[in-house]
Amino acid sequence: MSRTAAPARPRAFPFATLVAGAWVLGLAWFVVLGSDLLWVVALGDSIRATGSLPDGIPFATAPQAGWHNPIVLAELLLSLVDGLGVPALAALQLVVVALTLLVVLADGRKLGGGELRGAIVVSLVVVGGSAAFAVTRLPSLSLVPFVLAVLVMRRQHDHPGRGAWWLVPLYLLWGNLHGAVLVGLAVLGVFLVLSRGGGPVLRRLGVGLGCALALLLTSAGTGTPAYYLSALRNEAAARGTDLWARPDLGHPLDVAMLLAALALLLLALRGRPPLWEWVAAAGLAVGTASAARNGIWLLLFLGAAAMRPRAPREPSDLPTAPGRLLVPLATGVVVAVAAVAVLVGRGSSAGAPGERVAVAVREVAAGRPVLAVEPLAETLARDGVTVWAANPIDAFPRTVQADFLDFLHDGTVPAAADVDVVVLGSDRAAVLAGTGDWRVVREVDALTVLERVPAG
Repeated sequence: MSRTAAPARPRAFPFATLVAGAWVLGLAWFVVLGSDLLWVVALGDSIRATGSLPDGIPFATAPQAGWHNPIVLAELLLSLVDGLGVPALAALQLVVVALTLLVVLADGRKLGGGELRGAIVVSLVVVGGSAAFAVTRLPSLSLVPFVLAVLVMRRQHDHPGRGAWWLVPLYLLWGNLHGAVLVGLAVLGVFLVLSRGGGPVLRRLGVGLGCALALLLTSAGTGTPAYYLSALRNEAAARGTDLWARPDLGHPLDVAMLLAALALLLLALRGRPPLWEWVAAAGLAVGTASAARNGIWLLLFLGAAAMRPRAPREPSDLPTAPGRLLVPLATGVVVAVAAVAVLVGRGSSAGAPGERVAVAVREVAAGRPVLAVEPLAETLARDGVTVWAANPIDAFPRTVQADFLDFLHDGTVPAAADVDVVVLGSDRAAVLAGTGDWRVVREVDALTVLERVPAG
């Protein structure tokens, strides 16, 4: 039996938009550049300087494993943004977060959600996804495509039509930005199989095949699947460490993410989501259990679903008052100006990690390759310093990956690493210097630059 729709309501004051703006402004005080970011900038800089795609990872001297590069678009984008100035990448992160939250709110409002519930949902998404929102990484480029894809799927479920074809160009763009498009492809597969919004069988097959083939239209071409396999099978993923670590109940951000996901799930129960959403959410939950970094996709998927009311409402046919249009516009302008002011005021803390250390390392290295901790290794690569290894870790053979991870975790310098300059945290640097093979050259910002003691 179908549920009776409640009467349409006048458009409410966009309170949830104001809350989203407040959260974005708050994030401006904390947003930082993390690992898995500046290596992309370094490759983009290389492409812009040479006018051609580099062969492998040009800033690293460790043996490489025939890495395929399908994300040249992302590399050029981030390189151009980074060239604008110190807070530019952090500012881009805030823009991405703002757009993501606005799409989640638009999706929830289309489902009939109210402003108060929207404000609660936005707050839960930001608190639970604080690690993804406050730390700028390459996966940030997947945030907006993911929520847009989910919005299209939900609209098609409620009003089946040809609109599903818009997913093909969206996935084409997404596949040239970041590998999380595979998450979107998995959600799309669930939608096409279980939702009435997929339409006739031929349309389902066409959209699914079109999106899958779109993933091959990248700078890596037919080598793109090999890129995805190498990324999913890298040593960090196999160990479940670093960016691939599982949720840790001893880590406050992981606890916040899990509690926020649980709260959103309980709110979503009220609206009785369709079967395809349940299955997709279950799959995203499994992905979250395998790596905490995947939790953001679960939060964003549940966000709009948590705004769905118990009884569906007809969309308002009342005209939107001009004043209500001015509120989001004014909010955007105020938040943008204030956020830029905050980022500029923060200075180097909103810039590349370890920039002061990088200056000292460049002087000591004098053109020699450097073995450095993350994310400093990526800052060095962006600044033109040759490193032994860095992200993307899957560009190297498994032996190199293992050696590099061991160095990051316990400061062990790999025997295979032909380097004379090492950068470590102070405690591990003291241990290394105690071996007699290395001497401390510089100490900057809790990091220590060491140089190999010449033999004899």
